[in-house]
Amino acid sequence: METETLRKFGEEYFAYLKYSKREKAIKSHLLELLKWGSKNSGLNLLDGSGKSALDVGCAFGYGVSLLESLGYETIGVDVSRFGVRQAKKMMTANEFVVCDVQRNLPFKKKFDLVICLEVLEHLQDPLKALQNMYDVCEGIILCTTPNKTAERVVKKILKDFDKTHVNVKTPREWEKCINGILRNRLIKIECFVDFTFSLADRLFFKSFRLPFGMDTRILIKK
Repeated sequence: METETLRKFGEEYFAYLKYSKREKAIKSHLLELLKWGSKNSGLNLLDGSGKSALDVGCAFGYGVSLLESLGYETIGVDVSRFGVRQAKKMMTANEFVVCDVQRNLPFKKKFDLVICLEVLEHLQDPLKALQNMYDVCEGIILCTTPNKTAERVVKKILKDFDKTHVNVKTPREWEKCINGILRNRLIKIECFVDFTFSLADRLFFKSFRLPFGMDTRILIKK
C-alpha cells in the first residue's frame, strides 16, 4: 500500500504537474474558496485570528502559507512523504504530518476550518476521508474536486487528464453520498470554473459559478 502511494505521489508526480510553479494559482484558488465559503456559511473565513485550520492534502504547504497569513494556526497533512518534505523546507515554523486521511487524522484537538483541495478524487474511500475530517472539525469543511461531467471530455481534449483520479463524481452524486453519512448538516455544493490570466507578471484570478464547470466546491457546516 505504501509503495503504491509513494509511486503515485512521489517526486515524479509533482514534477509532472509542475507543482512548484503553481503556488500563486493554488493560493488564489483557496482565497476564492474562502470567499465563497464565507458567503454561504455566514462566517468570515478570511479572518483566522484566534482560530485553527487543517489543510488535508497540503502538498508543498501553499495552502498552509495562505491560511497562516490570514491568522489561522494551521497544520498540514499529506499522504506524500515527498510533498511534506518540501513543505517543511519552505515553512520550517509550521507543523506538517504524513498520514492517510482515509485511515485517520491523528489529532485530539478540533479545528475551526478544514480544507481539502483537489484530493477527494484521488481516494479509494473519499467518504471515509470526509467522515474523518468531520470528526476533527468544529466549524467548516471546504473541499474542491473535479466535476465528473466535464472532466472526462475536456481534460482528455486538453491532454491534462490525471490518471490518479479514481473517484470523480458529479455534484449530485457528492450531495447524495455526503447526506448519507452526515445527516441534517448544512451542505452547499455547486460547480464552478477558475478563470486566470497573467499580465505584466501579475496573476489575475477569479472563480465563477457555472452549471457545467470543471470543478465542484463543497461546504459542510457543523
